Amino acid sequence: MADPFKKVVFLYAPSEDRGLWDGVVEYASVHRRWLLYSPLLLQFEADEEEIYRWLKQVQPDGLIVPNSRKNLGRILRLSIPTILHRNVKPQRPGRPAIVGNGERIGKMAAEHFLKLGFKNFGCYICAAHVPMQERAKSFAMNVKEAGFDVALFVRPRPGNLTSWNRELLILADWLKSLRKPAAVLAGDDTLAVDILTACRIAELLVPQQIAVLGVNNNRTICETQIPRISSVALDYRKAGFEAAALLDQMMNGQVLPQDQTVFIEPTAVIPRQSTDFTAIEDYEIAKAMTFIRHHSTGRLQVSDVADHVHLSVNALQKRFKKAAGSSVAQEIRRVCADRIADLLIHSDLSIEEIALAVGFSNPSHIARFFRKSRGMSPLAFRRQYSPRQER
Repeated sequence: MADPFKKVVFLYAPSEDRGLWDGVVEYASVHRRWLLYSPLLLQFEADEEEIYRWLKQVQPDGLIVPNSRKNLGRILRLSIPTILHRNVKPQRPGRPAIVGNGERIGKMAAEHFLKLGFKNFGCYICAAHVPMQERAKSFAMNVKEAGFDVALFVRPRPGNLTSWNRELLILADWLKSLRKPAAVLAGDDTLAVDILTACRIAELLVPQQIAVLGVNNNRTICETQIPRISSVALDYRKAGFEAAALLDQMMNGQVLPQDQTVFIEPTAVIPRQSTDFTAIEDYEIAKAMTFIRHHSTGRLQVSDVADHVHLSVNALQKRFKKAAGSSVAQEIRRVCADRIADLLIHSDLSIEEIALAVGFSNPSHIARFFRKSRGMSPLAFRRQYSPRQER
């Protein structure tokens, strides 16, 4: 009798791929027909030949493996249904893959910086890293559409610690060469740390002279730096779930279109100290935007902002629209919705507690507000994007 369970091997690194793993586990727990294998000790301590022999012994029905493995060609020749992830290299033709939506990531990053009023831009990525290249291309295109250019710095692969220390000095010189204040998108959060280090070498202030935005929203990285790093959050969990569903189809013999892709979508920019700066030249409007970022709740009114900057409501509205491209009320709603989204994704607070934290008198009010902003209820948003369980 055929085995009712399917054996699926997922080779992943907990520090990098935990969100994907959570999504795959969620799919497996729902369908209850998978036996998941993730031999972490084998991944970290075994050589490529040992991994290959182990896979031949286990004879899995499906694989989710990094595109960066040295012996990937041999693994693929085992003719096991396979989905590739961590695609730093170009996708392999005809192989389903999990990839970041570089177009949307770059667009979201550009919109974040443009909303803050920046006119000088930079982007720092790694050489031969396809996802970073796609993010940089989209970032530059969206900034270009707004009438500005992006200076690009591509980091070569350092051969050793000495060469990397030299690269940091070169990065510091590049940052000093940018017109200030400058907004710099890093290819990911680890590169954002490089920028902070180079800024300290160059004695540049973050965010007053160089505002820094990372990608991935790795909280272990972003919230342990000084200053804390703003980052584009990506929905790895949803991508993992969708990739598992795709692999299930493959294991059941379904023929898929060539180059089937599961996109890791950005959810929001999580603002922290590294971009907590307004580059708008109109002093009162810059002050108003900073006030909104720090005080936006369901209770904040346009008149409160006007009082803070000592302008009439009418004068504030006109100058704000000219400088920021949106109304004061729109900016209040946007910042408040971003704060709610951040709490839904990254906190254990209940919907009722979040409503009180952001100034709504009851959950029904916050639900109507958030649905109008994000197109779904707070609970649906949390279920879709948060790795935590709803309480």
